[in-house]
Amino acid sequence: MNVSELFDLTHWVSDEIVATQIPEKYEALQAILQQHSQPNQPKQPFETQKNDLTETLNNVPLRKLTKDQLLFLHELGISQAVGEEGIKVIEDILYKNVIDVATSAQKLREIIQKINKGIHKSKQIKAGIDGCVFEEEYETENEVLIRVSFTGHATMSNVADFKNWGNIWYEIGRGIAMAHNASPEDVKIIGATKGSIIFELAVIAAIATTTSGIILAALKVAEKVLDIRKKAEEIRNLKLINKKLADDMEKEADKEKEAGIGEISKKIIQKLKLKKDGEGDKTNALDKAVKNLVNFIESGGEVDFIIPEEEEGEDDESKKKGPDYGNLRITFQEIRQLEDKLKLLESKNT
Repeated sequence: MNVSELFDLTHWVSDEIVATQIPEKYEALQAILQQHSQPNQPKQPFETQKNDLTETLNNVPLRKLTKDQLLFLHELGISQAVGEEGIKVIEDILYKNVIDVATSAQKLREIIQKINKGIHKSKQIKAGIDGCVFEEEYETENEVLIRVSFTGHATMSNVADFKNWGNIWYEIGRGIAMAHNASPEDVKIIGATKGSIIFELAVIAAIATTTSGIILAALKVAEKVLDIRKKAEEIRNLKLINKKLADDMEKEADKEKEAGIGEISKKIIQKLKLKKDGEGDKTNALDKAVKNLVNFIESGGEVDFIIPEEEEGEDDESKKKGPDYGNLRITFQEIRQLEDKLKLLESKNT
């Protein structure tokens, strides 16, 4: 995570956690439970406070954050207490695993302490780097940062893997760039980190938009394929004499994946108004890019997008002339939503 991302996260904590009074709403619920735990105290209903808190937690826009920002928010002890995870914890404390009211009140108190500690750290970070942060600037205007993580089966453990994935990402970058009348050199590596290998690529907004569209479509195909494979596994677990049905469903999953990849290419070609006749080199390169990108995602590789913020006070006319960051953000949030759904499906399958 770069410094500007970290600084943006501190602003996000101020706007989405502090300004929405999440700590205070936790405290309101905790105070009633604490009162219930005291002897000879009148019992008051806490549904109003609980509903107010869960509604606020549900509206926290976690999917606007990059993966690195989410990981840092987890380290701050905040992400576990908001969104769907936070609501689940509250339901668990109040209804599912209740020991007694005093214990429930104590658990809420511990959550409040963690949130306040995380907010305090965020404020310290914000104060410490305020005035020293600038937005990422690239060689060309309107560029978007794409962060590629070589994880899962897409990891690099030796130079042979490095060469293999390097070739694959050359084909991905080349195919999508050509579709936008650009060259592979326009997909620039501007940074890399060690450990789990991560490359940071600077690309024009149009290339980022096409890349995000391919990933979103690929995740939809993956969801369908995973569902078919899940059904095949369920049939196997029945231990039927006829095993052909499960094998046929596995083959059907492979066919669905192949057809899905073909459909993604077809839609991207139509959207970019490329012609098979006369622009065959572009369409062939794009086909290859789509297949490689889908396989990268399916192998466990991750692609994240860091989208520039629009200038405050920018008029509608200026926004029309510039890149459509709004739609790119919507696609990015849909990608995050589908990724979460697929992780849940995969964990259930496991």
